[in-house]
Amino acid sequence: MGFASEEEKSFLSAYYNLFEAKSNITEMLSPDKKGLLKNQIKAGIDFKIAQKQKTAKPRLFLRQIAAAAILFIVLGAGVTFYLVKSDFFRSSNYAKNIIPPGGNKAVLTLANGAQIILSSVKNGVLTLQNGTVIKKTANGQLVYDASAASGSVVTYNTISTPRGGQYMVILPDSTKVYLNAASSLHFPTAFAGKNRMVTLTGEAYFEVAHNKNKPFMVTSAGQTVEVLGTHFDVNAYADEGAIKTTLLEGSVKVTASGKTAFLIPGQQSQVVQSSNSDTRINVLEHANLDEAVAWKNGYFQFENANLQTIMRQFSRWYDVKVIYEDQTDGRLFSGQIHRNLNAAQALELLNYANVHFSIDGKTITVSNN
Repeated sequence: MGFASEEEKSFLSAYYNLFEAKSNITEMLSPDKKGLLKNQIKAGIDFKIAQKQKTAKPRLFLRQIAAAAILFIVLGAGVTFYLVKSDFFRSSNYAKNIIPPGGNKAVLTLANGAQIILSSVKNGVLTLQNGTVIKKTANGQLVYDASAASGSVVTYNTISTPRGGQYMVILPDSTKVYLNAASSLHFPTAFAGKNRMVTLTGEAYFEVAHNKNKPFMVTSAGQTVEVLGTHFDVNAYADEGAIKTTLLEGSVKVTASGKTAFLIPGQQSQVVQSSNSDTRINVLEHANLDEAVAWKNGYFQFENANLQTIMRQFSRWYDVKVIYEDQTDGRLFSGQIHRNLNAAQALELLNYANVHFSIDGKTITVSNN
């Protein structure tokens, strides 16, 4: 316990002074932007050090010291950035075109086709299906209570998030599922068979309730993930280059087109279909787990991602169309951005790397000029 050491303060000072010592770090910034960025970083560091010393709180980590600032490093063809707080932005160049971030929005489709807009209904019991009670909790979760479920008739529900939406559902077996934007989950109102099977489109993070006698299975775009009880993320968006399954806890079996891979924690499978329609499963031994589940924790996070990858996530979360005016230059970006920023604020961060944007309604145009 304690405060930032003199060594830590010296490190931060040295980081700040890199702006002068290493010209290639800021060669992509204009003089005005370089000066503004220097001042913001130094002000954020000074503010946090003074604030922590005054309030006598526990040990101050380097990342917390700079929480009021944007950390931004240009290294050759790559760009690394961290944005920790939305109050960094005093104003925006796109103030007339505010596109708010997404939020808890979803539609529940019942077995009879009736739909419930979850963001519009009151908390409490929504309906009863074959003895399963479906309710919305005070913190906005959808819960299925199948403790009194009866009968052999299996009915299915679907929860769908729109672009700009996310939602959490607790399934009849107590499995927790977090749905990302533009995603859906099709599932039974009670797991009566020999397995617990659901169907996913888009992306979801699963915390599966353990049941050694009844495997939990997730099908998505030709892939099946089978587990007994574990934590994992499945990214199966149709516009991504691969179906990615990232394992955080437990073990899973991934099957696609007759091929199988077994994952242990820290690994990620990537199901890829080649141009000749041959399907293969690649296994990444040391996946970036923080990047894979950042969306669930309220962040965009990228590691050596191109601009199109970033903008696909922005497009889904802000419900916008993205147009590229010029051919992108191939730069790779790494960093972290809060998902609670409006679109203009998130874009302003990339603007520091000389990627330019214009917003017209729900359309974002990207250019290099």
